[in-house]
Amino acid sequence: MGSRRKIAMAVVMVSLVSVFAGCSEKMTVNGVTSSSQPTTQPTTSVTSLPSPVPTLAPDTLQPTATTTPVATTKQQATASVKPSPITKPPSFSTAADAKKVIEARAQEVVAVLKEKNISKLAKLVHPQKGVQFSPYSYIDTATDIQVQGSNLATLWASTSLTHWGTFDGSGDPIDLTMPNYWAKFVYNANFAAAPQISYNTMIGKGNMVNNVFSVYPTSSYITVEYHFPGFDTQYQGMDWTSLRLVFEYTGSQWYVVAIVHDQHTM
Repeated sequence: MGSRRKIAMAVVMVSLVSVFAGCSEKMTVNGVTSSSQPTTQPTTSVTSLPSPVPTLAPDTLQPTATTTPVATTKQQATASVKPSPITKPPSFSTAADAKKVIEARAQEVVAVLKEKNISKLAKLVHPQKGVQFSPYSYIDTATDIQVQGSNLATLWASTSLTHWGTFDGSGDPIDLTMPNYWAKFVYNANFAAAPQISYNTMIGKGNMVNNVFSVYPTSSYITVEYHFPGFDTQYQGMDWTSLRLVFEYTGSQWYVVAIVHDQHTM
């Protein structure tokens, strides 16, 4: 009986050793120590890195649908720029050019002079400079009368004498009311029916210096001349007379700046 008990005890011991050996082996697998209680491990959130963007060679780049092409020429670059409005007319190198521009306006003015329509004339004279009256071809900017449009009606109605210059030959003063000056040195003939009309060209020529193109150069002004070569054959043309209207472009239209009378002088 004692031997059998010893053998049984030995078997039990061997079985226990085997069990403990198996447990020890499970606890050291992969070098990680584990316990009988489950252990909660922290969860690590990993953000994936973007894949590297391939770099394209310059000649393979393509513009996107919203790309606006850059103008490559001066015409393209300035296509949307509007030019400034022209406020000064060009020089009129020929009489034909001047006539094309001013003929209708000149006819309007000469008709107003014929009718003695002072109120309408006031609207046709230069709004800043007014209108200069010269009895002869030589324009004296120091002594010739310059009248603003707003003052024309007052001067016309006045009975006082105005000094307009001096008579050719005698040198006597030209002291006249405006209506009397008008009859002798503005509309002394029916210029609306003048047989000869010129644009930036002189027709009537006398002994007195004609400086109209010096005072009013054709680069900025247009001069229209209405000319009668004479009325009585016995005077052989010495009774000729002219009316010159000088226009300047201001703002958006042409205005009268001078009314110049001319005739044969001593």
